[in-house]
Amino acid sequence: MRAYSLLVSGLLCAVPAAAAEVPLERHALGSWEADIGYSGVVRDGDTLYVSGVPCRGQDMQAAVRACYGELTKILQRFGADSSQVVKETAYTTDMDALVKAIPARKAFFADGRYPAASWVQVSRLFNAEDMLEVEWTVRLK
Repeated sequence: MRAYSLLVSGLLCAVPAAAAEVPLERHALGSWEADIGYSGVVRDGDTLYVSGVPCRGQDMQAAVRACYGELTKILQRFGADSSQVVKETAYTTDMDALVKAIPARKAFFADGRYPAASWVQVSRLFNAEDMLEVEWTVRLK
């Protein structure tokens, strides 16, 4: 038991102190974020946490193209692409329409490199006109 304790203690001591001191980077995507009280993107080392990007359109196909187009621009800002998206959460007010828009969504992920994903239907989003909101977790390296 003592050897195990020493091993664990040694492993804990081997973690560089600087790794724990790397500050989070907060990036605004729009001026409204400060009014509401959130950051559009938070970078924690090599991980990006992208807040939900809300979208609307004439129909769900248009909303999907708008959301994923905006998310792609965010990735490009950090030198990333869709293959680095590890987790997606999509909130929609119309799941049936989102399911029909799957081909439009899949077009944004090159070579079938899809993230882990959860899709949730909600009664409304922050802005009542929005049909879809998508958030991503992205690995930069």
